[in-house]
Order: sequence, then structure tokens, then C-alpha cells
Amino acid sequence: MSFRRPHPESSPAHEHVADPPVTGGGGELLASRERAAHAPRIRHAGRFRWVTAGLFLLAVASLAAAVLLSGNGPRVVNSGAAWSAWRPPDDGLAGAQEIADYLAPYYRATPSDQLAIVTVVNLNNPANPLQVVVPAPGSSQGLLPLPPSGTIVYNLCGVGGSDCAIGVGQPSAARLLLLRREALELALYTFKYISGTQNVVAILPPGHTLVGCTGICAKPQSKPIVKPLDLAVAFDRSELGPYLAEPLRRTLPEEIPPSVGQMPVAAEAPLVSVITAHGLFAEKTQQGQDGSTVLTLTPMPPQ
Repeated sequence: MSFRRPHPESSPAHEHVADPPVTGGGGELLASRERAAHAPRIRHAGRFRWVTAGLFLLAVASLAAAVLLSGNGPRVVNSGAAWSAWRPPDDGLAGAQEIADYLAPYYRATPSDQLAIVTVVNLNNPANPLQVVVPAPGSSQGLLPLPPSGTIVYNLCGVGGSDCAIGVGQPSAARLLLLRREALELALYTFKYISGTQNVVAILPPGHTLVGCTGICAKPQSKPIVKPLDLAVAFDRSELGPYLAEPLRRTLPEEIPPSVGQMPVAAEAPLVSVITAHGLFAEKTQQGQDGSTVLTLTPMPPQ
């Protein structure tokens, strides 16, 4: 039984205008002190020297207290730049869907069409539970289920086509790379802001691959064979940990994602290609014996 996602009942999105960034709550507490001193004339130099010495001792005591507090007491922590200009207001599946709704309109198949509508899959849906399995480490045949409590699955349903395929623009390696960038950004936001997430899986719109003979062929082929190909990109928190410790724009410099044509020469293209190549899977869905849907991820060779 195929798990290909039903297309949302909505027309292709119009051109998106980015909302102004949402700043985080609270602000810095600024403390300032002004000193105004009117020094009357002192007749006796001895009294002047006594006052000066007292002020000097007071300054020394204040400096010592400041040093002591900085070493052992409460301190003001400079958290540096925010990781992102926007963050989801909620946690859990609701927060994950907010991430999807925020990012998806920025990724375009054409200037007027989104690449995909992104929805979050509820793995524990009683009506149709979904189990995601991957090859067990060190095993050529064993499968390991991903824990539902720590896994977020995003479904990227292409616009303009049937069965969630992208029906606008032309399929290409550049468009696939842009989809992989979207999957990476979804994962980064999810690991950063959705607590307890250990795995993120992004199911990409269905595509195809060309199969042809490149060596000594038994039969001459007039043209390559086109075969359907369903892909997913999976990420583990530990893999993306270093990118969560620095602002997002150091990893993905452009606030607005590149177009399909710009993606191959974008600043982050090599990084996106390398990171997502490690997590690129062929995905296949079938019905489990218990009635649940099983999504099996099989590693793909580097793309």
C-alpha cells in the first residue's frame, strides 16, 4: 500500500512576502548612574586630603567587590546573537507545524509557485499510525524503528502535480538540491526549538531517475529508462549539533533561499550537498501486519 500523501485541498500558493522578523521577549536591563558634584571651597587642605582619601578607599572597595562577585557570585551572561530571527511560539507537533508553515513559502519552484506544502506527520495517529524503520547499524538485513517520541516527520507535498509530485517548473538536480536545503533547514529549526527531538525525517516529493547502460551493454538502448524514485532525508541530532551552537545564518547565509537556478552556485551549496548526502534514503511504504503504515528508509549512494 503506497503512503504517497494526499495533496492538500488548496491552490498553489501566491508569491510570499516575508513578515518582519519576530524578536524574542524581554530586553537588556540597562543601568546608568550620573554623578553631579558641587565642591565648596575648603579652607583647610587637611580636610580636603581626608575627603579625597575616603573617596579613593571607597572606589577600591567597590572594585574589589566587583571582582569578588564576578568570580563567585551572580553574573550577567552575554548570550551573543540570537540563533535565528524567528522561532516557533509552541513546542511539540504544533511547533513543528509552525516551523513548516514559516519556511515552506520561501522555497519556490518558480517565482510564483512554492516547491511544496509541508505538513507534520503524527506518528501516533490512532487512525493511521506510521512507523519509520531504518537499517540497524552493522546489519545488512535488520531494521531498526525510530522512536515516535523523539522523531519528527515532515511530508513535502509538491504543488501543481498529482500524488504530491511537483507539477510546475522542470525537474533537475538543482531542484533536488534546493529540496535538500529545505529539508536541512527544517531539521535545524526542529532540533533547535522542539524539545526532545532526536531524529528528523523529511519525505521529499516523488521524482524519477534515469537508468541506462554506461558500460558494455548486452542490448543497445535508444534512450535511458525512466523509473520512479521516492526519496527522504533523515537527520540525527548529534550530526547537526555543531550547527545548533552557532547562528543559523553562518550555516545558511541567505535569509531568502536561492532559486532553483541559483542553488548550485549558492554559498552553502557544497555544505548542503555533503550533509544531506549522508542522510539521503530511498523510501518505501507498505502496510504492516498490525494495520499501521511502515515507512522503510534504505540508504542511497552519494548523490
